[in-house]
Amino acid sequence: MKQLTVIATALLLTTVAISFALWADVLKIQLVAYTGDVDVKFGSYSVKEYVGFPASGGGWSFVPEGSDDPEAKDVGQCTVALQEVEDEESGSPSTAGDNDLDLVITITNGYPGYKCEVTFEVVNTGSIPVKLYFFDEHGNRLTPLPATFTLDSGVTCTLDGKDGAQVHPDESETYTLSCVVQQTAGEDAKYETQIYIQARQWNEPLS
Repeated sequence: MKQLTVIATALLLTTVAISFALWADVLKIQLVAYTGDVDVKFGSYSVKEYVGFPASGGGWSFVPEGSDDPEAKDVGQCTVALQEVEDEESGSPSTAGDNDLDLVITITNGYPGYKCEVTFEVVNTGSIPVKLYFFDEHGNRLTPLPATFTLDSGVTCTLDGKDGAQVHPDESETYTLSCVVQQTAGEDAKYETQIYIQARQWNEPLS
């Protein structure tokens, strides 16, 4: 008789345990994180051309082409176009794709004293703020601005604007690049270089 009582008690405990398991509730936490992107492009741009006359103290005295000065001949030409020069994403961890066109400035029939001045915008088309830094073709940072550099002693260029400018999404920063053909430039010569603009997220230090 005792044995039957033990078995009945065990069955009762099992039934109670099953009842407790059925009366349960569960809450869930689902976390989804979408990351932003860093993306910039060139916006609007404008071109001004000047004729330079040797100044008494050295250097040049510039007169805009098309001015009333009869000596301000429209001889040289400066053209600007947006086109792809190279894959900017090559060797980069970015997955944004090669969708940014480069600013190509071409001086044709340049002569000593000719000056081309290009004003351009850099637009933040990404979703987070960025800071803009400029480098020459050798990886040297162009700082502080205005920064002047020379192409094989023949053409001198000056980049002007805000160094390390912080640009928010859908906003832009304006810069000016001026290039002057010097007396030391050779005839029928070709001078070229590239300037790299690095856009980094605003809270990342520049090493």
